[in-house]
Amino acid sequence: MDELTTMDGSRCILQLRGLRPFLSPKYDLKKHPNYKYTAEADKKRNAFRLEKLISTRLKLNPEEVYEVYGAGDADSAEDDILNYDDLDDPDAFA
Repeated sequence: MDELTTMDGSRCILQLRGLRPFLSPKYDLKKHPNYKYTAEADKKRNAFRLEKLISTRLKLNPEEVYEVYGAGDADSAEDDILNYDDLDDPDAFA
């Protein structure tokens, strides 16, 4: 455990499937050719923005004809609603 805590910061231990763990020099990601495409390199261009992907605002076309449906009163449809009290009554499902 002491060896791990005092290990040189420029090295790491790699564990790959089928191989024993080994020491390796760390790779500087900023030297990778595709680093410029990461959010770390350019947050404005490369960061993922969910709001660009999903728009919840509905855009209506003034030329299009729409049908408007009113919501029914909850008291008028009381017989169609299943209540927890009906679970004890076998005739409630008939």
